[in-house]
Amino acid sequence: MRISEIINREEYLLSEVDESLEFEGIKPDKICNRDLLFLLSSKKQPDLNEVKALPLAVICDTNAILPDFIPAIRVDDPRLAWAKACFRHERFSPNDMKIVGVTGTNGKTTTAILIKHILTLLGQKVGFIGTGKIEIDGETISDKNYSMTTPDPPLLYKSLRLMSEHGCDTVVMEVSSHSLALSKLAPLQFDYGVFTNLSSEHMDFHSDMESYFTSKLKLFKNARCSVFNIDDAYGRRANDLSEGRKISAGILWRGDVWGSNVERRGLCGIDYIYHGKDFSFKMALPLPGIYNAYNSMLAAATCIDMGCRPCEVKRALSCAPCVDGRFEVINDRISVIIDYAHTPFSFESILKELASIKYSHRLTAVFGCGGDRDKTKRPRMAEIAEKYADRIILTSDNSRNECTKDIITDIIQGFKKGSYDIKEDRKEAIRCAILEAREGDIVAIIGKGAEKYYIDKDGYHPFDEKEIVRSALREREQSQCV
Repeated sequence: MRISEIINREEYLLSEVDESLEFEGIKPDKICNRDLLFLLSSKKQPDLNEVKALPLAVICDTNAILPDFIPAIRVDDPRLAWAKACFRHERFSPNDMKIVGVTGTNGKTTTAILIKHILTLLGQKVGFIGTGKIEIDGETISDKNYSMTTPDPPLLYKSLRLMSEHGCDTVVMEVSSHSLALSKLAPLQFDYGVFTNLSSEHMDFHSDMESYFTSKLKLFKNARCSVFNIDDAYGRRANDLSEGRKISAGILWRGDVWGSNVERRGLCGIDYIYHGKDFSFKMALPLPGIYNAYNSMLAAATCIDMGCRPCEVKRALSCAPCVDGRFEVINDRISVIIDYAHTPFSFESILKELASIKYSHRLTAVFGCGGDRDKTKRPRMAEIAEKYADRIILTSDNSRNECTKDIITDIIQGFKKGSYDIKEDRKEAIRCAILEAREGDIVAIIGKGAEKYYIDKDGYHPFDEKEIVRSALREREQSQCV
């Protein structure tokens, strides 16, 4: 492939390269002969004077300092150039394939999976790109350690090309604020953009909430139709700022579609009346939690606008699958909940929901906080846990390059009563919570959800939370039979 095929003349500031040259591959970091090397940041660049293999050319910004013997193409934004180059290198063409992007702080995974479920049940072949998983028509094509929400451009556009080649009718993908801020998705035109909500998160990456919100808005500038949760303050702002075709949805605020008569059924689900433009029906959702009313309403609004009949959408959502690691209920003599909540907003949402249905029984919360992530939320998680849980066990959660003891120390700063236990080993913390629970109690294990690994300074390690829960429940049953 020629250089001229992946970067256009109007997209660079200066070129020292013969654009008719053939290159082998595109790399953002690794240096190989005949490859194009993209320096994504001039602040972090290899010493090209010391390398044995030389790239065919380097694409970089005007601040990068290169040896005279390496030709360069200078651009304003190397990340944007990288995304476009990967898009063109894969020769990706969506053809008639629709692309749906779901963004927000919480609810992205569930909303995206509900859209995928509806479309699949109605006979479509669906590609899915989400947190920890990339699928084509239900078959996983990502590796076991894939953990991103939105993949980097090489994997993203390769996956989209494969989905197109396999005849997918629709691609449903979760869209992270990082991917939008870093221009990963800039070459894409979305048919639908869906906004769930926005609360404080990723403040280690975004400078403030306004920057975070601005990143999210980029999705809707590239969407033919936008769907907004207007019960969320940022969702209302996004709806007001959006200039294209849009659909507003709410329960407290009446939008183009709205929900009413919400009824909780404990851990069995939630019911509400869904109102469309000229129809309404009772939604009997088997997923618990008021936030799942919003997730399902956004999914329904999107699919109905895509041409699905309301009665078919109702039928599909009435048998919606439990989403792995999202308010996943494992019932025994006690109820164990596995959830991915790792922001203060989502953490409070699930604990508040569980506290409202525990009745005379106890609620135990087992949680930690991830390492190398926003530290300001750690004491806030303690405040929330103390407000709703009867028992708290602090433990590890993907410590990465930090010490678990230090993370727990940060969390502890938020406690006022000081009533908590510490068990650094997450497996042992789960086991302890389940073995010591009384019949009818609820044990909430929060933070990792469906992840099948644990990350520390030594890298990835196998860690299946669901299997640990089942093992502890078996041990509990055996101990009570003695």
